Amino acid sequence: MAKDESDDDGTGTFKVTEGWLKGEARTKVLGLRDLLQTGPDYATLGEYATESGVHKGLLAGSGTLGPDATLHKMFTQLCSSFKTQLDTLGNGFNTLSIDMATVDTILQDSEDDAALTAAEMNMELASALKAFGGTSTTAPPGP
Repeated sequence: MAKDESDDDGTGTFKVTEGWLKGEARTKVLGLRDLLQTGPDYATLGEYATESGVHKGLLAGSGTLGPDATLHKMFTQLCSSFKTQLDTLGNGFNTLSIDMATVDTILQDSEDDAALTAAEMNMELASALKAFGGTSTTAPPGP
């Protein structure tokens, strides 16, 4: 279990107990990934993201979007873009879960071997940050 070990002044350290990253935390992250990438809504979005078939019930409303073919194409492009973004986010969650398991293993091994340095932790978590489109604000450790 993760817990905040704060001092009275509000500063402190965040402690993660053995197995939490690989267990409960990883399960929650993978649950978010699965929520994004499974189920009937995701499957329907995938169907709408292709040019095949007719999008039943899709109406132009005010008529300002032009002919049905134009509306169909615009809706298909929107669904395709949205599906790509959901897939990217889901892949980011997957990468994060792998990194969490790696950090958990390093932390468990470090009890017997050596302490995990901040630089090593940054290196392990940088790929998860990159998967979500971010960049690391720290330089990698030197030789």
